[in-house]
Amino acid sequence: AITGDETITFASGAGTYEIYITGTFPRIYFAGGGDRLKLLRVLDLGIYGVGATDQTSAFRGCSNLTSIAGDSTNLNLMTDGSLMFFQCTSLATLPTGMTLSSLTTGTSMFRQCTNLVLPTGMTLSSLTTGSVMFFQCTSLATLPTGMTLASLTTGTSMFWQCTNLASLPIGMTLASLTSGASMFRQCTNLASLPSGMTLSSLTNGSNMFLSVTINTTRYSELLVDMEDLNPNNSVSFHGGNSLYNATGETARNILTGGTRSWTISDGGLEP
Repeated sequence: AITGDETITFASGAGTYEIYITGTFPRIYFAGGGDRLKLLRVLDLGIYGVGATDQTSAFRGCSNLTSIAGDSTNLNLMTDGSLMFFQCTSLATLPTGMTLSSLTTGTSMFRQCTNLVLPTGMTLSSLTTGSVMFFQCTSLATLPTGMTLASLTTGTSMFWQCTNLASLPIGMTLASLTSGASMFRQCTNLASLPSGMTLSSLTNGSNMFLSVTINTTRYSELLVDMEDLNPNNSVSFHGGNSLYNATGETARNILTGGTRSWTISDGGLEP
């Protein structure tokens, strides 16, 4: 039985090999070191992940890893995936059944996975902390339809520099979100927001939509909703380059004035 680090030396020398593991294998732990650059593909997960809900830094730095296939049942039981695939810059394919439905903490989990496409069933239904989770995932154009992030409270820098992200799932309200600083920063293709997104719990929205231009009507609606539904005072919010109409201006003035004392940055009143 192997219970710690193991170095395998192949008698036939350098080459590409398939490695099979039997028994209990709760997790791998490259953590940005070791022979991380030698891992090319995971052909089948099999027993991987049994009994290990913490997969922090498991494949971190495996920049030549292109795909992970097979049964993802055990991965869907993990609760902490922080840094799990950080800097897996070649990773494009995840198991089709990977929902990550039990995940609560995903800090930097897919950070700099610049070729990543997410499985259609990935919901992240239990996620509360998603800070920097998809930072610089420039290949993401859309998110799975079920990824509404209903439990998310901390989304700081979550989608920062996802420059191809053009739409968000219908039903994404972010009703529980308190910290959204830089959440959609530099998502320059994002032009609208789901109709139910009111940001009613937001306490920090600094740089949230920096360099983003939300269409004027939708941005004005958001200002009205935040004035009406968000009771928090002294909130910092950045609406990017978005312009607001006369109705939005009224709501914005209420938010920035009196006891509300919000600090709002945006593109200003429409011409």
